[in-house]
Amino acid sequence: MGPGSIARHRPTLGIAVLCLLAGAMPLEGQGLRDALSDLFRFGSGDDPLFLAGSAGLPETEVHGDHFIPDQVEGNGAVLAFFTNALAVNVSSFPLPSTVSSETFRFVNGVPTPTSNSFGPITAERAQTVGRGRLNAGVNYSSLAFRRLRGVNLDDIRLTFIHSNVDFPNCDDVFQGDCTESGTPQFENDVIDLVVDLDLRAEVYAFYATFGLTDHIDIGFAIPVVNLELDGLSRASITTSTGSSADHFFGGTPDNPVLQSESSVRESATGLGDVAVRLKARLTDNPAWNIGILGELRVPTGREEDLLGTGNVNAKGVAIVSGLFDAFSPHANVGFEYRGGDLDQNELELVVGFDHLLADWVTVAADLLGAFKIGESMLDFPEPGQIQTPFPRTIPRTNLPDRRDDILDAALGFKFRTGGGLVLITNVLVALNDGGLRSAVTPTFGLEYLF
Repeated sequence: MGPGSIARHRPTLGIAVLCLLAGAMPLEGQGLRDALSDLFRFGSGDDPLFLAGSAGLPETEVHGDHFIPDQVEGNGAVLAFFTNALAVNVSSFPLPSTVSSETFRFVNGVPTPTSNSFGPITAERAQTVGRGRLNAGVNYSSLAFRRLRGVNLDDIRLTFIHSNVDFPNCDDVFQGDCTESGTPQFENDVIDLVVDLDLRAEVYAFYATFGLTDHIDIGFAIPVVNLELDGLSRASITTSTGSSADHFFGGTPDNPVLQSESSVRESATGLGDVAVRLKARLTDNPAWNIGILGELRVPTGREEDLLGTGNVNAKGVAIVSGLFDAFSPHANVGFEYRGGDLDQNELELVVGFDHLLADWVTVAADLLGAFKIGESMLDFPEPGQIQTPFPRTIPRTNLPDRRDDILDAALGFKFRTGGGLVLITNVLVALNDGGLRSAVTPTFGLEYLF
C-alpha cells in the first residue's frame, strides 16, 4: 500500500502452535469477508454505496439510495464478483506433499531403502515411507498476494452506475422516456472506485505420514493460518447535472463533497482446512513405479475469515516416478473436486525431478499447473449501458474476464543434518496471471523419519 501503511507484527511459531492446540478461536467483530464490504461504505449507513450526503438533505434525500447494490443489479454484480474472486482464491492454501525424505520396504525383515534422493518437495513420488515408519514435519510458507488476474491489487478499479428511475408521470416531469437509462439526467452520474489492497498470509503446516504396509501410507496435514487484510478505497462521483449536484458524500448540492475514502484493517488466525491422505504404491520396479493418492480436505477453516473454503474438497492423483542412480524424475496427474458453489473443479499436472547432489543434499524442481474445468462460476459483471442523451457503454472494472488457470515453477533443496533431521527450503514462482497470486512464495521446513 501507499505511504502511511502501518507495519505488521508477525506471529511466532509458538503462537501458531497454541492456535493449533486450542482450536480455531472466534474473533471479536466481523469476519474478513465482511470486512471487504467496508471498503464500499462511505460515511453513515449500513449499505455499501449509500450516499449519506444526499440522504441528509430534504431536497436530495431520495438520491441517497440510487447506487445501493441491492437496488441496482449491475452494482451488486460488481461487488459480488470482486469479493468472491478474492475469497475463492485466498482460502486455497498450499500444503506440503506426502513425500518422505527416505523411503523403505522390508526385505527378509530388514528395512531396505527404495530411493536414493530425498525426494520432491511440491510433487508426489510413488515410493511409500515403509511399514511401521513415521515421517513427521512442519513447514512455513509466506504469501504476499500482489495481483488478481494480472492487475495489481493496489490499483483495482470499479465503476458503479445509477439505478434506472421510473415512476408515474416521470416521462412528463423530465420530458423523456424514463424507462431508458440516462433519463432523468442525473442517471448519468457514476461512482468510480480505486481499491488498494495489501493481502498477506502465513501458513504453518504440521504434517505426518505413517506406513501401514510397504505399499500403503496414510497421512494428514494441518494448516494454521494467519491472514492480514489492509485496504483503502477512494471513491469519486462524476456528476452530470451542472453546478448543482444530486449525488454527493457530504456538503450541499451547490457545494458538494464528491470524493471520499474508506479503509479497513483486519486479521484472522486459526485452523485452515485439514487434509487427510492415503497413498498406494502399485508397482515394485527398480526403475519406474506407479502410485495413486487420494486426498480429502475437510472444512475446518472459518469461511467467514477466508481461512477455509467452507466445503469438502477431494483430490485423486496418479503418480509416476523413476529412479536412475541419483536422478529421479516424476510426473503427477490429478483431478480435484471442489465442493463450493463458486469453485471450479481442476485438472492438476506436475512434472519435475529431484537429484541427489551429495549424500546430504537434494535439489528438487517442478513445473506445476492447475487448470479449471468448465465455465467459471464467478459471474463477471456486464458493462453498464446508458441510452440517453447518447448511447454509451460503461466498463465495470479493469479486471479482465479470463480463466483462473495457474502455472507455477518450484525450486528447492533438502538438507540432511548429522542427527537425521531434514531441512527444507523451497520457492514457488508464479508464471502466469491467473487468479489471485503471490508472485513468489518461499517455504521453509523441518522433517524427521522415525
